[in-house]
Amino acid sequence: MTGIGGFDGWRSRLALAFALVAAQAALWLNPGYFSHDELQWGARAAVEHWRDLPLESFSDWRSFQFRPLTFNLWLLLSHALFDTPRLFHAVLVALGTLNALLLARVLRGTGCRNGVASGAALAFGLSPFAAWVHGWVGCLADLLWVGLGLGIVATLQRLDATAVVGDEDTGRRGGRFSWLIAAVTAALATTLALLSKEAALSIPALLGLGALVLRLRRTWLAAALASAAVALAYLALRLTVLTAAPHDSTYDPAWAAVPRGWAMYQLFPWALGVSEVHVLALASPQRLALYALLFAAFAIALWRASPRLWLVWLAGGALALAPALALPVPSNQYGYGFAALGCGAAALAWVRLRRGGRITLALLAILALVHGAQIQKHMLETGRLQAVFSPSLADAARAQPEGDIRLWPDAPKQGFAYARLSHDIPAYRGVPLGPRVQMARNRDEATHRITAAGRVQAMGEPQ
Repeated sequence: MTGIGGFDGWRSRLALAFALVAAQAALWLNPGYFSHDELQWGARAAVEHWRDLPLESFSDWRSFQFRPLTFNLWLLLSHALFDTPRLFHAVLVALGTLNALLLARVLRGTGCRNGVASGAALAFGLSPFAAWVHGWVGCLADLLWVGLGLGIVATLQRLDATAVVGDEDTGRRGGRFSWLIAAVTAALATTLALLSKEAALSIPALLGLGALVLRLRRTWLAAALASAAVALAYLALRLTVLTAAPHDSTYDPAWAAVPRGWAMYQLFPWALGVSEVHVLALASPQRLALYALLFAAFAIALWRASPRLWLVWLAGGALALAPALALPVPSNQYGYGFAALGCGAAALAWVRLRRGGRITLALLAILALVHGAQIQKHMLETGRLQAVFSPSLADAARAQPEGDIRLWPDAPKQGFAYARLSHDIPAYRGVPLGPRVQMARNRDEATHRITAAGRVQAMGEPQ
């Protein structure tokens, strides 16, 4: 058998998987970690046996961050892989690659040619949003909820493709029990996604949008309603907790910031040299205007392909971002699902566009891929510093078992990276650290310096 469903199809999918993994080599070859949360969970997971891990309860829904599926998987992975960062990163890259392959499958299910679907999957898997999520272990939750959402869509397409047509109305096609399978699948996957991260509240809204686009097809409507029922039950339990964020915390809603946050997510894919979404707030008006022109070119290309597709992309993007838009600080990981939707919309637009529109989308994709490569490089550079810094800091703490350790970097541009890597780390490989390790406010109050290579040395110690 040949064609997309046979040997040639499997071969092309294996080639796509290989290309995705190879193009993310900077992430899975990373010898270290990016931020404090990876080090904190590594310290929590440093027990003799996995049965001694402080696993999260699946019934403790009163916790502000109720993510037992993510946290328990994170603990298990940290226990097994923390001392081998490259292997840990390889697991994250594998999950991200699976998500990109799921996107390609979904696009093929809409009728996209294999080459177009594969191109969109590459654009998604190597995008700046994905580079951040696939390269930072702290984004495990985003990998899980987006993957589960894509899995629901792939399942619904499979049900539609294999169901027996009950009447001549193809908009209502489906076997006798296909709607039930769709509902159970959506309910289960939405439950798992919500146990991974609150952002999964986007899933029922996006399924509802899909049901409307498909004119209330029975399987999609059943899936949307079942997913919504799970989300409503989740909110009935958790809404009071979720709205009780500590004042001025990173989760304290800032409704006035919604329009600005939405705009930052739209512009970020083409913001070369910018590592984090919130940094766009510091960009010059000229650079913002350039990014806005690139965004407008993308939006116009979608409109020219299909005003209906443009509207679905606009509404779907807002729904994918909705749980995070009220947060005071936009963050890259919240745009992961949004990136999948945008790449999917571009693939659907491609077949409807003439040469000029396709060239526009191709150039915009290249810019986004360059930006994604820049973020991969940023992740790798930080990981290389951490691989030297953390063991060296542990040596310094062992040599000075009491008193504050105040750090000052020789390379000022590295200060933010070290602030992340030293923030509230209880221990590193058995050496207690804790609050006595801080970044110094100035060089004069520092007790230790950090060399450009990441080594920690006591002030006055020979270089």
